[in-house]
Amino acid sequence: MDLPTNVLLPGEQLLWSGRPQRFALDGTDWYRLAFGVVWVTLGLVFFAHGRLGFFPVVWAVGGLLIAWVPVALRQRALRRAVYAVTNWRVVVADRVSGATRTSAYLGALPPPVAQAGADGVGAVSFGGSGGFLDAMVSAANTRSAPMKFVAVPDAERVRDLIAQAQTRPPAA
Repeated sequence: MDLPTNVLLPGEQLLWSGRPQRFALDGTDWYRLAFGVVWVTLGLVFFAHGRLGFFPVVWAVGGLLIAWVPVALRQRALRRAVYAVTNWRVVVADRVSGATRTSAYLGALPPPVAQAGADGVGAVSFGGSGGFLDAMVSAANTRSAPMKFVAVPDAERVRDLIAQAQTRPPAA
């Protein structure tokens, strides 16, 4: 188990933990990468004309930083993530630093929704379908981005486990 020891609260019991199994790009990542290519292409076109001096180079590098760095940081975070379901909460932690990235009490979350592929690996999100539109809304509204387990093995079983834990009364 890769779960850092400092993630659990006193009296909390671990029901399940796991790590992402794949590190594929999602829809918003692809749009950011395409936007970065367009941004750099515009910079190169302006640079080829040579009328704007050094500005197109700054434009191109700035575009790469704005568009591609968030994708790289998301991939890095996904590779270091560990998910946990306890009798009280769902938790996303960093398995390298041991820090809890985000957590939410089961009673405060909407019912979980699973999207599983043919091999059972999929996503578990809370409220909403976990599809592309939900990803766009959460990307635009980062302050209230919904919690989501990405590339979880046996996603439907994890969803059922969380739903079952949500119906149990909290233990004191």
